Amino acid sequence: MLRRWLCVCALGVCFSACQEGKREVKEIDRLPEIFPDYKAVTVPVNIAPLNFMLDGAESIEVQFSKSGTILLTCRGKQGIDISLKKWRRLMAEAQGDTLEVKVFSKKQGRWEGYKAFPLMVAADSIDPYLAYRLIDPGYELGTRLCLVQRDLSSFQEKAFVPASLVEGSCVNCHSFCNYSPDHFMFHVRWKDPGTIIVKDGKAKRVNTKAGLERPGSYRMWHPSGRYIAFSCNDTYQAFHAFADEKIKVYDLAGDLMIYDVEHNRVLADPRFNVRDQWMAYPAWSPDGKYLYFCKAEPVKLPQEYRKLRYGIYRVDFDAETGLLGDSIVPVIDPAETGTTAVYPAVSPDGRYLMYTEADCGVFLIHHEDADLRIWDLQTNSLVDADVLNSERAESYHGWASSGRWVVFSSRRLDHAYTHCYFAYFDRNGQMHKPFVMPQKDPEFYKMYLRSFNVPEFIGGEVTVSPYRLEEVMKGKIEDAL
Repeated sequence: MLRRWLCVCALGVCFSACQEGKREVKEIDRLPEIFPDYKAVTVPVNIAPLNFMLDGAESIEVQFSKSGTILLTCRGKQGIDISLKKWRRLMAEAQGDTLEVKVFSKKQGRWEGYKAFPLMVAADSIDPYLAYRLIDPGYELGTRLCLVQRDLSSFQEKAFVPASLVEGSCVNCHSFCNYSPDHFMFHVRWKDPGTIIVKDGKAKRVNTKAGLERPGSYRMWHPSGRYIAFSCNDTYQAFHAFADEKIKVYDLAGDLMIYDVEHNRVLADPRFNVRDQWMAYPAWSPDGKYLYFCKAEPVKLPQEYRKLRYGIYRVDFDAETGLLGDSIVPVIDPAETGTTAVYPAVSPDGRYLMYTEADCGVFLIHHEDADLRIWDLQTNSLVDADVLNSERAESYHGWASSGRWVVFSSRRLDHAYTHCYFAYFDRNGQMHKPFVMPQKDPEFYKMYLRSFNVPEFIGGEVTVSPYRLEEVMKGKIEDAL
């Protein structure tokens, strides 16, 4: 395999020499420092073009080759802007194979050629859309909050809950049922509060408190579409003067409840509504037979924050009655790991549990030590997922409908903003190097001053009208029973 790769690289140099003609090129024995870093990543065949730049270059030229044959050449000043039509043709030719990418740069009138790097094009496609929340770095006001959908095969981005709909409010905790763009929910807080539930173009606003101390917050749809599991949390923020600890978010209480969408009723089990246990982040198994959730022993907050550690547990569920079973099983036990584990997400085949781990806490988006972990539920062992992690915070995550791709939030680019990353999880259970969501302008992530929050794959475009959502958000609210 190595010999084949060396031969291909050599052929690439020969072809580049032919292309250059009389132009003299000095070969540099190192890889180019491109931004964003797309070197040696695996991408889906239907992903948008991987436009990138090379700082300090007067001009650049990029050649994409397969088996020594140049399939596409792109030129630009500091960066490349690849034609969508040409990129799709390139991806189709390279599907299930590896491209060699050779970068040339012109500096001070002289051309340099860098070592070629591989770009693997998986045969597996990715879900066509990604939904996320865009949020400013401030925490006082929700002045520009919006829920957005991005076409992953192009650069088209469109708000399905525009900021103008929620001016003066906070919109958060969106969730889609079985990746459906026509079956989803989100919360509105502060002004005109309530849970907005959309199904088949019809929407309603619900008060899920139903006699409980708090309404539902963290959420996930049951695969049947009939139920939504909620944790009901009393959330606070603490601000710090230290650069590495600007904000801590924690809960002073947390219960579990299940909302029956069809009958507009809340099912509350007394075992999961007690003061001596704090619960959060419910997540269903794909077959709907189990509910995973996070649980911690209460500590004195904020003084004992560093002692706050959540584990991940599982309980049986009966979809006919809406009742939780008797047996509560620890899956990730904080007494054994000495860490906190949150954001459980089970793969579509039911085999793998992805979660976020850190030293302590429940809301880990600001934790530098937060890393992603994958637990094999079949072998009861960890899968090597180190390639996903960085020195910065990795936090919220989700599985593609095929189980072959994951998306997650990371602050690795600049420490201040979360961005969406994708990674390939192959059929051998091996995770590949992640890459940031492509943008048309390679400088996008150096200039854009908003965070991408709670990314979630969806199978198509949300079509419900924002005007219809506005009517519901400002209209009558239904009280759950």
